[in-house]
Amino acid sequence: MKWGALKELGILIIIFGAVWAGFSYYNYDEIENPFAITLEKEAELSDFMNKHLMSDFKIIQNQALDSSIQIITDRLLSNLDSAQYEYKFHIMDESESNAFTTLDGNIYIFSGLIKEVSSAEELALILAHEIGHAENKHVVDKLIKTIGIEALFSIMTGGDPVLISEISKLTLSTSFDRLNEEEADDFALSLAYESQINPGRLAQFFLKMKAKDQSVLQEKLEFISTHPMSNDRIKKSSDYTLPDDFKEIAIPLDWEIVKSYLN
Repeated sequence: MKWGALKELGILIIIFGAVWAGFSYYNYDEIENPFAITLEKEAELSDFMNKHLMSDFKIIQNQALDSSIQIITDRLLSNLDSAQYEYKFHIMDESESNAFTTLDGNIYIFSGLIKEVSSAEELALILAHEIGHAENKHVVDKLIKTIGIEALFSIMTGGDPVLISEISKLTLSTSFDRLNEEEADDFALSLAYESQINPGRLAQFFLKMKAKDQSVLQEKLEFISTHPMSNDRIKKSSDYTLPDDFKEIAIPLDWEIVKSYLN
């Protein structure tokens, strides 16, 4: 066999080995993503990341507040078919108006957001949006696009704790792309409808946020910087088509009392 043929054979062997190694960690989905992280590996990576997040933020321990959030999330999750995760909701003592999704169904809610929304239904739409990011694997995709598949391989096989910490922070600070936000919106509006919550509640919250003074937006309303809004997205929520017989069933919470649990 000539040297050129041997060289080509060697390259093929290397490529095959790399692909085989990849598939030992990842599931193949030739339609969506040839390297889709398994739920088991995502949970493993999430454990590392959440430890760092928990050290950076103060978790609010309040049974009445937790129960109130559970009433909202139970309404949503009971109307979600075949959820990919067992969702876990964490309330953080942070003044910013924000909520974000990490890996393995972990969703974080800042106390500032609880104070900012006007009702349980508004918060339900925001949490439905975050669940949409999780169900559509947007966080995993964002990490792969931002840091590359090699870095995730390194973390999953016992990577540098400093790198894990930095990636945890990156999950908080990096915005999703426009397509991800639209998909999460579509998911949230549909889930709200199935949960007998008016999908227009999302537009109500967005419009209220956009009406805030620009200096306040920059300093406080982090939800806007991590979830950039457009008039098209607001209009989609406002104009969501509902049947004539649709009737919203109120979530049985007095929101002023819920906010008092934060004091």
